[in-house]
Amino acid sequence: MNKIPAHFILDLTCMVIFPIALIFILDSLSFILIPFLIALLFCYAIGLPMDYLQQHHVPPVIRILLTVIFLVGICYLLERLIQQNLISLLESWPRFEEKFWVYANIILNRLDIPQEQAKETIKAFFSNIGKDELKPVGTMVQYLSGSFFSFLGNAFWVILFVVFILSERGAVARKIVKGFGPEKAINILDTMRKINISVQQYLGLKTLISLLTGVLVAVFLVILQAPFPFLWGLLAFLLNFIPNIGSVIAGVPPVLVTLFDSGSLMRTAAVAIAFIIIQTVVGNVVEPKVLGKGLDLSPLVVLLSLLFWGWLWGIPGMLLSVPMTAAIKIGLEQFEKTKPIAIILGDNPQI
Repeated sequence: MNKIPAHFILDLTCMVIFPIALIFILDSLSFILIPFLIALLFCYAIGLPMDYLQQHHVPPVIRILLTVIFLVGICYLLERLIQQNLISLLESWPRFEEKFWVYANIILNRLDIPQEQAKETIKAFFSNIGKDELKPVGTMVQYLSGSFFSFLGNAFWVILFVVFILSERGAVARKIVKGFGPEKAINILDTMRKINISVQQYLGLKTLISLLTGVLVAVFLVILQAPFPFLWGLLAFLLNFIPNIGSVIAGVPPVLVTLFDSGSLMRTAAVAIAFIIIQTVVGNVVEPKVLGKGLDLSPLVVLLSLLFWGWLWGIPGMLLSVPMTAAIKIGLEQFEKTKPIAIILGDNPQI
């Protein structure tokens, strides 16, 4: 009987242990990696304004100061807008919950299920996932809003990383040349340039498309007199950065709140149709034409990366999934041994 070569067993062991160890490290260091990567994306997003200020000979310290003030201002405005709308939403929640049970009772009566039994079932369901006192939906909104504000609380670390990344921005290339030598530095800098261009273009265009989506949602909801139109417009803007499922999730809360607020099936249907039209036009017509092939990632790879990073880091992981996967793919393209993996990750087989 032929023995299995020792090097084969060693390679197989490394193939199993390395991903597990990597996932453990990423999870353990998420408290520092997430703010750092978000800060890195911010630096990509503000690369064009920074270059513009540099072209007009604005001193580096002033450029960084203006950028930080801009970021702080944006975060503050978002926090105020979200907080005010969430407070109004929570104040209206008892009325929404009352109407919810009015609609639910229609179905429960046909199924001959008592309302108290349905409430106990819902309470037991949430108790099983570790939230004993969680009311059906109202407290969930409070929980999610608390998580969001906790996330915004990490803005200090994001801004701190942004300051240091921007301060090192001009010296990175010189350090790489000095550290690796001119010949090796050419390949490293070329890879970094490709990553910079791809991610920066993706973020810039994606931001404009998401902004267009958010504005259209807010305008249509104002016309339809739906409650909290600016909150849902902001939600549509933010969730549009999450590929595939973000735009779908953004449409659910405004449709349900409109139903429980007005009780009008016509208005609720109009809101749902407006979301479908906006997402169809922007997602299937405007975005493909503007982004083109985008980051050249397979749709299946995008979905799998979304699921993996979402499972590992939650909502921040979903937001970071596409840029990180694109950067990994570009890095894999630079080496002959890993180039086949890059081809598998890509949408275009001709690399």
